[in-house]
Amino acid sequence: QTDQTLRYWLTISGHVSAHSQSLNDTPLAQDLKDKTGINVEFVHPAIGQETEQFNLMLASKDVPDIIEFGWNNYTGGPESAISKNTIVDLNTVLDAGVSPNLQKLFDENPDIGKACQTETGKTYIYPFVVKDGLLQTFMGPMVRADLLEKYNLSAPETIDEWTTALKAFKEKKGATAPLTGIKTFYISGGNAFNGAYNIGQRLYLNGSKIEFGPLQSSYRDYLTTMHQWYQEGLLDQDFSTNKNTIVDANITKGKSGAIVGYLGSAMGRYLKQMQTEDPGYNLVCAPYPVKNKGDKNNFYLFEGDVCNRYLAITTACKDPATAAEWIDYLYSDEGYYMVNFGVEGKSYNMVDGKPVYTDEILHNPDGLSINEALCLNCRATAQAPGFKQAPEYLEQYYEFQQQIDGFKMWAENVDGVRKTSIPEGLSAEPDESEELSALNTDINTYVEEMSLKFITGEESFDNYDKFIETLKTTFNVDRYLEIEQNMYDRYLKR
Repeated sequence: QTDQTLRYWLTISGHVSAHSQSLNDTPLAQDLKDKTGINVEFVHPAIGQETEQFNLMLASKDVPDIIEFGWNNYTGGPESAISKNTIVDLNTVLDAGVSPNLQKLFDENPDIGKACQTETGKTYIYPFVVKDGLLQTFMGPMVRADLLEKYNLSAPETIDEWTTALKAFKEKKGATAPLTGIKTFYISGGNAFNGAYNIGQRLYLNGSKIEFGPLQSSYRDYLTTMHQWYQEGLLDQDFSTNKNTIVDANITKGKSGAIVGYLGSAMGRYLKQMQTEDPGYNLVCAPYPVKNKGDKNNFYLFEGDVCNRYLAITTACKDPATAAEWIDYLYSDEGYYMVNFGVEGKSYNMVDGKPVYTDEILHNPDGLSINEALCLNCRATAQAPGFKQAPEYLEQYYEFQQQIDGFKMWAENVDGVRKTSIPEGLSAEPDESEELSALNTDINTYVEEMSLKFITGEESFDNYDKFIETLKTTFNVDRYLEIEQNMYDRYLKR
């Protein structure tokens, strides 16, 4: 027990702020206090102003004890955050033995430990770790199974089968945007269809070498297919400017037969809405597409084993040992249940050895959605420290079997996707940081702009070589790749 109150700065979920001014007023906060004997006051920046307020807070003298933030985005990287005396080098905490659960995690999973270290081997964060190393793919291609059945088609696997299905939606259904979605998935790094051509939309790993998708000849093949679909009216003509509300209307009103979207915020909502509007409506997940039957698509948008929102103890903390002890509780067996399921007897009960959410979560008496109810009782749906994404959570969070089937199908190729995914935890040295940031912004803006022009036909593929040349000369893409490769090589040596 301690009389000290730890101040913990973090973004508040909109699902919490709609019902409570802060996490301080939630069952989760009270239960954490009861279980640990340590009092924590949650402090939240204004929604939408997190980065600005983070910088202002650090510039002021009023810095809390614990900060949850994407510390990789700190100016100069996490190494700089330690050298500037902003956050504590957690190796001192681990050496003191006050975070035994975190130490056990690192001992058993050296790669996770590596992802939480700076270039010089200083541990700087308590991570969000995916339970059991499951691949977390929440987004992908989805198709109207009721239409496929109507037109005697099976769920498309290859690019050719996708073309056939989209043509059927256009010609037989009269769909005006057979495949819909937002630009993220097609040209902004979202990895929806490009994996069929064995490339990522941006940076990816090829063995131990970092590659950049647009520099590969197969990226041109990918854009050529997207251009053909666009020209033939198979790809939504407004995909680059679509807002989510437009996409929602397209897939529920019959304008589209396929979408790239998220399992929860897209598929779950559509299936629920259409239960009453059109009981025959059926949306299912399709495999990530391949070029030839039997191929593997190794490029998904996914959350790896360690995610990019981390908890650090600041140098303003007068009692880092107590802070470390409190945070370490989240990595204990008991803390695992609290983080994912909340308060036993209130938000979940153990049934046959498994945690089962109560009606407080699944059928909330105040009419809260599952997500809203969870946010008040635990941090299962948030990017937060501890072991997350428990299988029992996912199976209950997803209301429809189609969502569970899709998640499991996409998760089958865990190893393939992990091999092409650059691990979290790469960080630039202070002298590289600013240069990398500028290169990254300029290159990605140019690639997105030109990819769109090639797809819509505004730019001829005759000028593709010029596009590559401009990336090299004007935008210095080779230097960009050199810095990224250096970061990865240093990561391997930690």
